[in-house]
Amino acid sequence: MTLIMNTSKQNTNRLASNNRRAFSLMELIVVISITTLLMGLLMPALTSVRENARRVICGANQRQFGQALTMYSADHRNRLPIASVLDLAEPNPGELALVRSGSSGFSSFLAAGSYRSVPEPLAQSDWDGLGHLYKWHYCDSSDSFYCPSHKGEHTHEECKDKWDTKANSQPLYANYQYVGHKDWRTGRMRSLLQGNKLVLVTDAMQTKSDFSHGIGYNELRGDGSVSWIDNVIIRTQLSVEVPKDFLGMRNLDDLIYAIFSK
Repeated sequence: MTLIMNTSKQNTNRLASNNRRAFSLMELIVVISITTLLMGLLMPALTSVRENARRVICGANQRQFGQALTMYSADHRNRLPIASVLDLAEPNPGELALVRSGSSGFSSFLAAGSYRSVPEPLAQSDWDGLGHLYKWHYCDSSDSFYCPSHKGEHTHEECKDKWDTKANSQPLYANYQYVGHKDWRTGRMRSLLQGNKLVLVTDAMQTKSDFSHGIGYNELRGDGSVSWIDNVIIRTQLSVEVPKDFLGMRNLDDLIYAIFSK
């Protein structure tokens, strides 16, 4: 009899213990609802924190360009790397993010296997703009040429294999645009001696997707300083695709020139 009573008491305790550990369906729904609500409140804040971190990395990339351009200029009699798109009969500032042109002319000759007989200063002569810093080892990391916030074409993952080939059949672009060695409207040569009055590099601004941060951009000046510029207007002035008509190209030219000449 005693054994039966003890067994019954143990079963009762076990059932009570099981009842204490279980959740009702209503309690589970409430917990899930609260968790979902909190995640909805926290996600915008987390997104903002991630974007701020990317913005800092973007500024660090440009600061690295500032140091590299200072060393390049010191080694080349205060001259800045040439952006060949500004030496054309009709300069195209929309191409200022170009770091390496596609194979043509002399570049095709090199690609045919004759580069070994060409003096080193002429080899890989298709490098352009900021690409000169990579070619001459002033900035050895190709991922520094790409903004972590960039979501359009020409990401580092897309382009990284093109940096160390002898020649490319297609142009290579970075996510930053470099104003170049001269004012493309006056023809006046630009120099680091202009200090903080000289804008050297910004985020690319060829299309809406190139404008990486959406609400503003980082800007490198001739004294090596990098500043964040709040400007929500610029993205509305950019087109979805690269402008092909005269008016679109003229508007892009005016927009970029206004930024670099301020």
